Formats: sequence, C-alpha cells, structure tokens
Amino acid sequence: MKKPDILIYLSDQHSPIFSGWGAVPVETPNLDRLREDGTNFTESYTSCPLCVPARMSMLSAKLPSRTGVYSNFDTLADTTPTFLHPFVAAGYETVLIGRMHFIGQDQRHGFTKRLVGDITPVTWNRPGEALARERGVFKDCFMDTCCTDVIGGGESPVLHYDETVVETALEYLSQEHEKPQLIVVGTYGPHYPYVAPKELYLKYLKRVTVPDSFETDMPMNRLLEKKKKDRSFDAEGARQAIAAYCGMIEHMDGQIGRIRAAFNDYSKCSNQTSIFCYLSDHGDQVGENRFYGKQTFFEKSAKIPFLFAGDGIGSARSVDAPVSIMDLGPTMCELAGVDFPVETDGISLAKVLTGDEEPDYKRSIISQFMAGDLNERSYGIMVRKDQFKYITYHGYENEDMLFDLARDSNEKTNLNHRMPELSSELRNIALTFADPKQQERSFMEHWQMHKWMMAWEKETGMNDGERWSKNPATARDLPEVR
Repeated sequence: MKKPDILIYLSDQHSPIFSGWGAVPVETPNLDRLREDGTNFTESYTSCPLCVPARMSMLSAKLPSRTGVYSNFDTLADTTPTFLHPFVAAGYETVLIGRMHFIGQDQRHGFTKRLVGDITPVTWNRPGEALARERGVFKDCFMDTCCTDVIGGGESPVLHYDETVVETALEYLSQEHEKPQLIVVGTYGPHYPYVAPKELYLKYLKRVTVPDSFETDMPMNRLLEKKKKDRSFDAEGARQAIAAYCGMIEHMDGQIGRIRAAFNDYSKCSNQTSIFCYLSDHGDQVGENRFYGKQTFFEKSAKIPFLFAGDGIGSARSVDAPVSIMDLGPTMCELAGVDFPVETDGISLAKVLTGDEEPDYKRSIISQFMAGDLNERSYGIMVRKDQFKYITYHGYENEDMLFDLARDSNEKTNLNHRMPELSSELRNIALTFADPKQQERSFMEHWQMHKWMMAWEKETGMNDGERWSKNPATARDLPEVR
C-alpha cells in the first residue's frame, strides 16, 4: 500500500461558529474551499475545553480521565503511546512545526523532529522575567483573567509567532524528503491576545455586534457564576474582542491556504497520495454569557472545526453525527494503513470519510473538565447524544444543564427539570466513564507531582531551549488601533 503524506493544521482556540459557514460570519475562503474539496464534521467536540488536556487526549486518543491530564501544568507520561509512535514504526517522518503545548523534558511524544518551538512555556517553572521582557504589554494577556486588557489592530506576539511557524513550514515543504511525511503545523491564533492585523480589525469592528447573552445572563451553575464574579465586563470591549477574534481567524485562513497549496505541490512533486486535515483544540466564548476563552462546555468553547480532504476522501460532504477530537489519531492510522493496537476512546472515521460506512448518529460524545480552584475542585462532564447536550459537575448535581441543540443552538433554555428521564439517562452515561471523587483525587495527585517537578527542575536546571523567544520589539507595545 502506498503511504500517503499527511499534513495536520492545528490552530488554537478556534470555534467553528466563527467561520464562513458558522453562525457568526467570518470570511474564510480557504476553509470554505477545504469543505468543498473534502468532508466537514459539523458536530465535533473537544475532549476537554482546555489546551494541554485536549491536546494530550487528542494525541493519545484517550479521555482526560484515562490520561490523568486535566490542567495546563501537566503532560503525558513519556511511555504513553500517541498515534505518532506507530507512524514512526511504519517508516514515517513525524514533524512538528510550532505549537503542541508539551511540558517538561519530553518535547516529542512521538515526533521525530521539531522545527519551531512553542510560544508558551515548555518547562515546569514559568520563565516570568523572560516572558515579561519578550511580550511587553502582552505579558498577562495570554491568561483568560487578563485577556481583554489589550485589544485592537496591529502587531502582537501571536501574529509574529504564527508567521514564523508558517514560513518554516513552507520552507520545509519546498524541500525533498525521503520518507513519507506526517507533518503537524501548530499555530497559536486565534487564541488571545485579541489583536488582529489592523485592516482586518477595522473591517470586523464595523460588522460585529455584542452577543445577546452578554446583557441577559442565563441562570447557570454556581461554579460558572464564580468565573464571572471577579471580572468587570464592558459591552464595547466585548464587541472589540469579537472584531479582533474574527480578524485573527480570517488572517489564519490565509495562512491555511498558503500551507495547503504548498502541501499539494509537495505531494505532486513526490508523486504521493495525500491527506490534509484542519482542526483546533477547543473554542472561545468571546463574550458569550460574559465568558472569554474556554473552560466551559457551552458550544463556543467545546465545539471544534474538523475538516478532511485528500485522496479517497468524499468531497462537498457535511457530516452532522457527533464526533470527537480523539478520533483524529485512529482515523489517520486507518487512512494510512498503520496499526494502532491500543485501547482508545477515539474511533476511526476513515470509512465515513471514504463513504464505505455510515456515521454513527447514536454515539455519545464525552468532554471532561476539572472546574473550580485548588481549594474546591469539581469534576465536570458533558455528554452530547443525538441533539441533546447534558452538563453536570460533581457536588452541583441539582444545577445540571440539559439543552436541545436542534431547537436551542444558543443554549438559552435549560431543560433539565422539564425532561428528568432524559437527564437521568444521560447522567447514567456520564457515570460510566469515570468516578468523580476518584478523578478529583487524581487531579490533586497530579498537582502535587507538578510542584515536585518544579522543585526538581529548579535544582537540576531549566531547559528553555524549545520555547520561541524572538518576538520583535515592535510587537511589545500597544497595538496601533485600539
């Protein structure tokens, strides 16, 4: 069997609700073309609405309850197989260009080479002074609590980092390579800071409006209310953040177009079949229900784009059966004829992509998250089945949420008490995946491990070599337009 070249473009924090086909229109001609050329899974979800847990889950095809990774201060054990390992065994070169959010000594987890480091810390200890020096006014804007401190149009560390990643990927694709390629191009946009190129920011500032839910709060779980309690919210600031977010997405779309064109040229020159995939790790609320960033199970936070195109893959198809980010690895393995004989929570969608199998519309899709703070951690789980979404947090079960997404895509009406039998059914499904108390104990054990690793790293030395640190001085000041 001829081995296909594979390129996965992995962005950070892109909700597909903001796109050419989404409820919030953004001009994304290259992603629109990818949809026309391939298959779009319209009901795709992250397995955790947070960067590191989602990415480690994606690579291992296992839920966070099985990896034990629930925070951004954690990582996979280096002996945990990712779907990259069997590709290496099958003769592939597995290449990471840019972001993956690995923490600690193992910056590969199955990649055979890395061409650009990460924009965020790669060590257990944060290099605070270096980050402040390199990022300038943006030093705190990478955190959700401060993400709206700087909004506008101009330069930012994210825009410069992503351009470095893209240019490096284009250079790599212009070269000949002996082995079949599995390449992951990892960019950081449209993750905040909310700063887009000036022209795009001004363009969307004229178009966007504040979400209705920004002014009319829906009654919700007390844990979620706590997230908003200490934040100040401004409607005009929300509109500006949405404009910047949309501008960043259109800017990213142009980069995706450049990468896809170069990858197609590379595959033609090497006379190889090829597969191209675009996805993100989670979404962004961008002011919805007065939340910014992720860490909720609401649609804008939990849904992800998931598009495939290439040899043998059906074109101009939209599949609305629910699927998971964990399906990426098993799918790529089957499409490439690579064995991945480990127990996974993700499944292969290969036969759906080739038209040899109907999608499973009855499948339950799971997302997990550890909410609260260190003094009170609460295991949360989302179950998406049919058109319904059920959300529950341990200790707050009397505040569970149930939404009918077919009739209520904006999740304004909680049906939990109106449909008790369905809530009970979905609650029972949730309990089959993990014991909440055990998950909370596991989280605290991993947090203790994190503190020990910090102490060990301070004693033995911190290797910060794979962190991108070349943000120019021009991208450390306030953006030109605010």
